[in-house]
Amino acid sequence: MKHFFVSCLFLSTVLLSSCTTGGVILRETPLSVSETRRVIVGVIGEPRSISQNGREIVSQFYDKKNKSIEKMDMAKERFYSHLTILGDRRPYDVQVEVLVEGRNEDGGFDLVDRDDDKAGILAERLRQALNQSRDTRNVIDDFRSF
Repeated sequence: MKHFFVSCLFLSTVLLSSCTTGGVILRETPLSVSETRRVIVGVIGEPRSISQNGREIVSQFYDKKNKSIEKMDMAKERFYSHLTILGDRRPYDVQVEVLVEGRNEDGGFDLVDRDDDKAGILAERLRQALNQSRDTRNVIDDFRSF
């Protein structure tokens, strides 16, 4: 009985301490990496940064109402989206995170929170755009014979 209790305690500790990711993950998107990136940029607008391999895309800063922040020195908090294309081959998964930064005492910004509700809304818009793009793509251009 004691071994059973210890093993259950160990198992629950391992499960509760496992790494969790924030945001929303779109599973099994059918497009190539370059097409997925193009759709993401179409949804979020001009990105602030793209990783070297093109799989991580960070949006411009925006406010609570999803409007661009014109005067950054007046903003108390700002939001931005971080999208990551996951997987080594098709179908890819896309992780969507919306991060919240708040102004600190020094006048800079620190990461404060994640907004999973905004991430869900953005993920739904992205899912619709990915499905629409899939329906209008040219299959012949998707294959490179040379």
